[in-house]
Amino acid sequence: MRALSGLIKRDLLLALRSGGTWAHGLVFFAVFLALCAIALGGETSVIRPLAPALIWLALVLSLLFSFEQLFAGDVEDGSLEQIRLSGLPLTHYVSGKCIVHWLLTVVPLLAALPIAGLFYNLSMATSAGLFFTILIASPALIIYGAFSGACLTGYKGGGVLLVLLTTPLLIPVLMFAIEGVLSYEKAGLGAMEFQALSGLSLIALAIGIPASAAALGATME
Repeated sequence: MRALSGLIKRDLLLALRSGGTWAHGLVFFAVFLALCAIALGGETSVIRPLAPALIWLALVLSLLFSFEQLFAGDVEDGSLEQIRLSGLPLTHYVSGKCIVHWLLTVVPLLAALPIAGLFYNLSMATSAGLFFTILIASPALIIYGAFSGACLTGYKGGGVLLVLLTTPLLIPVLMFAIEGVLSYEKAGLGAMEFQALSGLSLIALAIGIPASAAALGATME
């Protein structure tokens, strides 16, 4: 656990020293929602029913393009090789990267949700549904993206391939999440969609992290 916490602290410090590149996803999230509102004419009656889907699309797209560099930096500068030689399991390394990525990408988006709710004039129930669907589904989003990033580590220009590889994994999450937002007002967290999202995140934790570690190990052979 001490080694894992050390990795998390290292990556957080590197992110803070990167000049704010970690905030690019948040900027994309805000710009996407603003452009959607403009494209739809700014009419609340038109935007409000589409808001859960638009916010979730903004979230997925803001995350999708961040996975290509998740492991690439450590591979290029030799840090990953040193970590492997130290005897630290690659599953611990992947877990640490996913935790840091969650803290730097999902947490700011969760913090921005109330502003998005006000911008789109959403009800408290819809805003709460969005918050809980993102909170529950975000481990699946991060880990599935990490798996795709691990598979394509070392490939130059793998951004398009990463999108093609990751999108099929994220479609079920997106579908259950949007339906979960709509079901929250009637059934709360007991809605079937929240159970499905919890299951997808648990599957990602159980299978996605070992699979990502295995993909990284194969890349380094």
